[in-house]
Amino acid sequence: MPTKVYDVFVVGGGPIGSYTAYQLADKGFEVCLADKKPQIGDGVICAGVISKDTFKRYDLPVESILCRIDSFRFVSPYGQRLEYIHPDIFAYIVDREAFDRGLKNLAQHMGVRIVLSTRIKRIEEDGKRYKLYCRPGCIYYARSVVIATGIDYNLQVQTGLGKPDKFLHGAQIELPLSLDNSRIEIHLSQKFAPGSFGWIVPSGKNWARVGLLVDNQPRLYLKRMLEERIDGCAICNLKKELKTKLIANGPIKRSVKGRIIAVGEAAGQIKTTTGGGISFGLLCSEIAVDKMTRVLKGKGKLEDYEMTWRSILKPEFDIGREIRLISHKLSDEALERLFSFVKKNRFWVKFLLPKINFDFHSDLLSFCLRSFSLVLRNY
Repeated sequence: MPTKVYDVFVVGGGPIGSYTAYQLADKGFEVCLADKKPQIGDGVICAGVISKDTFKRYDLPVESILCRIDSFRFVSPYGQRLEYIHPDIFAYIVDREAFDRGLKNLAQHMGVRIVLSTRIKRIEEDGKRYKLYCRPGCIYYARSVVIATGIDYNLQVQTGLGKPDKFLHGAQIELPLSLDNSRIEIHLSQKFAPGSFGWIVPSGKNWARVGLLVDNQPRLYLKRMLEERIDGCAICNLKKELKTKLIANGPIKRSVKGRIIAVGEAAGQIKTTTGGGISFGLLCSEIAVDKMTRVLKGKGKLEDYEMTWRSILKPEFDIGREIRLISHKLSDEALERLFSFVKKNRFWVKFLLPKINFDFHSDLLSFCLRSFSLVLRNY
């Protein structure tokens, strides 16, 4: 039975948990990280798109990069195309196994103790420390706890933090497809992505990730997208290769209780527009480490973490929800009208371009809503 009391115990070894553990160890704290998997990075379901700005800001593992992206292509329900070509690379496609393991190695090299195949089942307050229960007879002790368990909300419910009110469903399959390795395709249609979108993302060496984000029935809708957009290609072993994942669509009720905090998708810090979580999670990880460092040194309070990250991300959560509500009401004919409007009004694009931010969408989408209101009035 471990009796050592760590300064911080991080539950979850995904990218946000590992990065948080690394930062705390870099501050001089004794940190232990536990993950339920035997190997960090196994079985991750993700399109793997991360902005260049995020890579640069957080010094992320470049060995995980598969493709460098400099353009987007948007495809309408009936095949109209709009393309945005950036003057430089603005995003990367990563191998998520290599990405997650790279951040785990970073934490380990900084002195974080990592224990695998270890599921923390319960957390209890015990005076000035916390007891973390895993298998029978095994208890870990820590002065503070970071929950970074991704989509698993058992500990948040058990400790009184709650879980998100709503979830979306992602589905994805990797296929042998020949396409431009520097371009992401976004596909729109109520037939296969009602109120949402599908994607085709290159993953190197003539392979691509095809996926979508929907409210329900992700397998059904992805099969429809494959039939509509992949030139009728024969999909072998579809049931086996097609993967699905729940995705938080909004934050949990509270992310702090005592000296326990949740970070990343474990706190619902996910883009309500795209379902992406790496950039928001890393940002909130930095905030969490700053506030936790102060508390462990006897200064400040962890509630400041809650106020800080919510004030930054609330506009992003709100615009994503609004866009989804509107998108559900749009017919494919209305979407075609929007594509035609953009094609005929190229001057409008000049006003749009300065508002593009790969990680923060509220400014861009608010501008689009104002611009399109007259176009959509009759739809």
